[in-house]
Amino acid sequence: MFNLNRLWISREVRVAALVLILGAAGAWMLRHDRVIAGTLLLLAAFVVAGAFWVFIIRPVRIPRDAVVMLRLAGSIPEDVGRSPLDQLRLRHAIGLRQLRYGLEGAAHDQNIRAVVVQIGGLEAGLATAHEIHRLLRAVADAGKRVIAILSGDSPSLAEYLIASGASEVVINPDSMLLMIGIAMGSPFLREALDRLGIRAQTIQWKEYKGAAEIFSRDAMSPELRESLDAIVADRERVLVETIETARKLPPGRTRELLSAGFLSARAACEACLADRAGYIQDVRAELDPQSKRTSEVGFNRYLRRVAFLRERGKRPRIAVVLGSGPVISGEGGPAGGYLSGEATAAEFDRASRDEQVRAIVFRVNSPGGSAVGSEMVWRAVREAQGRGKPVVVSMGDVAGSGGYYVAMGADSIVAEPSTITGSIGVVYMKIDVSRMLSNLGVRFDYSKSAEIGDALSFSRAMNERELAQLNAAMGEVYGNFTAKVAEGRKLSSEQAEAVARGRVWSGLAAKERGLVDEIGGFSKAVEIARAKAGIPASQPHELVSYSARERIFSLRNLLAPSSSAGPIETIADMLGLQAQWMPAMVDLLGRGGIMLLAPFLRG
Repeated sequence: MFNLNRLWISREVRVAALVLILGAAGAWMLRHDRVIAGTLLLLAAFVVAGAFWVFIIRPVRIPRDAVVMLRLAGSIPEDVGRSPLDQLRLRHAIGLRQLRYGLEGAAHDQNIRAVVVQIGGLEAGLATAHEIHRLLRAVADAGKRVIAILSGDSPSLAEYLIASGASEVVINPDSMLLMIGIAMGSPFLREALDRLGIRAQTIQWKEYKGAAEIFSRDAMSPELRESLDAIVADRERVLVETIETARKLPPGRTRELLSAGFLSARAACEACLADRAGYIQDVRAELDPQSKRTSEVGFNRYLRRVAFLRERGKRPRIAVVLGSGPVISGEGGPAGGYLSGEATAAEFDRASRDEQVRAIVFRVNSPGGSAVGSEMVWRAVREAQGRGKPVVVSMGDVAGSGGYYVAMGADSIVAEPSTITGSIGVVYMKIDVSRMLSNLGVRFDYSKSAEIGDALSFSRAMNERELAQLNAAMGEVYGNFTAKVAEGRKLSSEQAEAVARGRVWSGLAAKERGLVDEIGGFSKAVEIARAKAGIPASQPHELVSYSARERIFSLRNLLAPSSSAGPIETIADMLGLQAQWMPAMVDLLGRGGIMLLAPFLRG
C-alpha cells in the first residue's frame, strides 16, 4: 500500500497549487456573476503569490559569483535564541550552529565565489576556534576564495587559529598579533576570603579534583599543575600541527612563532603568518572594483538561502539536543546559560519517541554542576538507546565532571583535540561567614531538634564528625560515577579509576585513554550518527533541533538581559567561564553541596 507519509511536496508546488485553486475558484465565481467573492479570491491568489515571492523567494536569490560577508566578534554561543523576541533582540548574533549551517552550505553553493571573514574582538575557546578553522578550511578546499581579515587591536591565538583556516590572511596594519603561547590557570582567593572573615570548607574526591582549590588554596596543587601541564603541551601540539599545515610553514618554525611574543603586522607578514597588511575596504575593492556592492551577501541573509535550498524532499531525521552551561537539576533562572537536567531529559524523551528520528546527536559544552541533574540526563540517554535511537556526543570547549557524566553513556563520543574533559570526581564546598558577621556585630541563635540542625547555615563551620559523614557520602557518589564510566566506556574498574581521580584531560589524551572515541567536531559526530542509524552515504539527512523553544512573551525572555554587565564579564573572564554561565554558576556555588564540577581554568 502507498504510504502518504513518504510523499513530499515542495513549498513551491504547494503554494502554486494554492494560487491555482484560488485563481480558478475566483474565475468560476466571476463567470457566475458573483463579482465580490470572485474578486476577493483572485486578490487572495495575487497576495499569496506576491507574498511568497517577496518574503521567501526574493531574499534567497543571490547573484552568481556572490561574496558572503561574515563578521566574528564577541562570544560565540552554541546557538542563538530561537524565540521571536530573541530573533529581534539578537538579530546580529551568530552561534556555532549557524556557522556550521552557513559555511557548509557555502562550500557546495555554485553561486558563491568567495567568503570574507572579518575577525575582531572575538571571545572563543581553542576547541571552538579549531572547529571554525575546519569549517573555513572546508570552504577553501571546495575551491572558494576564503579571505580572513584580522581587524582587532590585538588578535589572540584563538583568533589567529580561525584565520589560518582561510586561504588568505589579511591583518590590519595597526594590529599587534599576540603570539604569546598557551597559559592556563585561575585566581586563588583563600587569602582574600580570610581577610574578609570568610572560610571555605572543601572536600574533594580525589587528589586531582581541583574545582574548589580557587577558594581553599593560595596556589594550585601539584596534582592540578600536573594536569594542566599535560593539557598545555597537548594544546601546543595541536596548534603547531594545525597552523603548520594551514600556512605551509617549515617543520619546527611554527613552534618558535607560537612564542614569538608581540608581532606587528609587518612582522606577522614577514613570518608568513599573514599574507599582507590591509583593510576590509581593500578586500572589498579587490573583489568588486566597480564598488557596486551588488555581489555582497550578508551571512544572516545567506542562512535563509541555505535553509530554503535544503528543503528538498523527505530525509532521514537526526535529532540534535543541546547541553550548554553549568548543570542544574530543575529549571534555571531568567538569565544565564545552563544545562537543565529536567529539561534536557524531556528533550531526549521527545526525540527518542519521534518515529522519524533515526539517531540523536548530543552537543555538550558544560563544566558540570549538579550531580542529580547530571544523573537525570545520563538516564535519559540510556532510555533513548533503549528505544533504539543511537546517541552520539559532540564535545565543545569543555565537557568535564558533570559535563562528562551526561556524555559517558553515549554510543560514541567525539571531542575536539583541545576540549577539556574528564574531571571524573566529586567536590563539596561550604562557606562559613561567621567571623565576618561577628566583626559586623551579627549573631545567630537557633532552636534545633538535632545538634546538626544548623550544619548547612553560613553561621558556623562544620565539625570533623559532620565532614567525615559528608566524605563518606561523597565516596559513594564517586563510586557510582566511576562505575558508570567503566560500564559506558567498556573499561575495567581499575582502568576507570586510573583515568578518574578528578583529573582533567585534553581531547587528545582522553581518546588515548578510552574516554572518547574520535577526534573531531560536530560534523564528525553527525557522520558517526548516520553510520549508526544505517543511513546510506548517498542519502542526505535532516538535522532537527529538539532544544526547548520559548514563547515570544515568556517571562524568562522579558527578564533576561540582552547582554552581560561589564563586571560579570570581567569576573567570568578571570574564572575562565562564559559570561552567560555566570548566573547559574553563582547559584550552584551559593547552594554548595556535592557537585560534579570541573576546575575553573582560564586559558
